[in-house]
Amino acid sequence: MKTFFLMLISLISFSITAEELRPYTVYLREGTVLTKIKDKSEIILPKGIYAKVLELNPNRRDLFNVYDKFGVVQYQVTAEGMVEIADDIKILPGIDAEKIYPPKSIFKTENKFAQFDSQLSLHFDTLQLSKLNNIYNDQITTVLATRYEARTLYVTDLPVEFGFSLNYQSAYWKNDFEEVKLSILSLGPQFKYKFYENEDFNVHALLGAEIAPIYQGSSAQYTDKYSAVLFDLGVESQWHSPLGILTLGSHFRHHDIALTESNRPNLELVPKGFSLNSLGFMIGYKIEWNL
Repeated sequence: MKTFFLMLISLISFSITAEELRPYTVYLREGTVLTKIKDKSEIILPKGIYAKVLELNPNRRDLFNVYDKFGVVQYQVTAEGMVEIADDIKILPGIDAEKIYPPKSIFKTENKFAQFDSQLSLHFDTLQLSKLNNIYNDQITTVLATRYEARTLYVTDLPVEFGFSLNYQSAYWKNDFEEVKLSILSLGPQFKYKFYENEDFNVHALLGAEIAPIYQGSSAQYTDKYSAVLFDLGVESQWHSPLGILTLGSHFRHHDIALTESNRPNLELVPKGFSLNSLGFMIGYKIEWNL
């Protein structure tokens, strides 16, 4: 009988230990440092997340393994940035994961915030200007142009986001007769497609079309105005940093323009359009917000 009780106590103790050593869900605070097991690199969480963890030493509980969604240990974290929520989860109603629920009615509404991301970018473009040589009596081929962009996109559950972009671009060049400043103010819709994404990094393509209320070249004596439609194709990468969300990328832009007004003497306005192209790189800073 004594042997039976000892075996029963051992079995109960083993069951309790096995239960304790099972991964459980915790909340990792914003700013928590995760150490990657593979290469010991560190990642700072840009926002709080829920994760499955298991302590390395149940007696000390100072260091924990962090599991990915496939149940594989990927990181380690200390107890400092962790919030225990196991007891809170137990009071939640149980949901059968195997049960199939009918689709939601389109006539019902939800209390859901609209999520946006806004980005300020600085572009450095090489602008081809050879098509303007007849107007400015010049032989210039390319010029470095600086472009400032403000972009806001509506974030959806799909890989495609859409919104609007506002751009101001300027370029300068000088010839034997004058110093010219080219100014371009353009705005229009823009679409973004994410084709690669992980926890803290993504790569996306952008496609946009813009009209230019202001597209003009000006000097001390003359002003030349153009009508213009611009098309933009870009590839950008985005990652989380201690400073916030940063972007880096490259854009190709196509300008369809026509000279509509000029005060230069003996200059015939060009009725048919011609095109300019630019290629450059950019750096940006992005913020996410809800409405």
